[in-house]
Amino acid sequence: MNLVTVITIDGPAGVGKTTVGRALAAELHLPFVDTGIFYRALAVAAAAAQIGPEEPKELTTLAQEFKVEVNTDPSVGSWRARVDGRPLDLELWDPRLATLLARIASLGPVREALLTRQREAGARGAVAVGRDTGTVVFPSALCKFYLDASPEVRLQRRRDELASRGVETPDELLLEEVVDRDRRDRTRVNSPLKVATGAMRVETGSITAAEVVEELLAHCLRRMGSA
Repeated sequence: MNLVTVITIDGPAGVGKTTVGRALAAELHLPFVDTGIFYRALAVAAAAAQIGPEEPKELTTLAQEFKVEVNTDPSVGSWRARVDGRPLDLELWDPRLATLLARIASLGPVREALLTRQREAGARGAVAVGRDTGTVVFPSALCKFYLDASPEVRLQRRRDELASRGVETPDELLLEEVVDRDRRDRTRVNSPLKVATGAMRVETGSITAAEVVEELLAHCLRRMGSA
């Protein structure tokens, strides 16, 4: 496998990016980079430092200075990220951080500060998932995908995902985490959620994750064979 092979998977919440991305990375023996983890880790750090959504300068300074490491092993493990050496897992998906997370993701200087970290994580090749991996983080990726599904399907998937992690989520927080955040991400000025040029679009609502992986893997192998 070429050490600089990068594959990107973008899309809104609940379409299966993480599940599919991990499986694809394992099949291709590549690191797995969830670019959203950087924003979630920053939200956890900001909350711990009592920095709120209304403090953009403080959020930007924190993004530039905090020490974050993401776990790029496709098989997961006991931690998803480390902030200042402290391992994080369930805290990253705390629905109560949804408003802070949305604000963090909307700030251009914050995105710029985290962009360097994201690219470093995929510098030796990766399957990268997120909201702007194919448009901004890795615009020259060999293969680009955009996964999508109906809001109803995505809400149920996120509900099931959080429940599997032992996180009970009120419907109003779930709507904010999924539907409201997607709307904000699509309309924000900085790195909006959209289909990257040249990306293959896949509807995941009516097929299994394994079928999505099979489709993406076949496409990647064809691209690698012709590269």
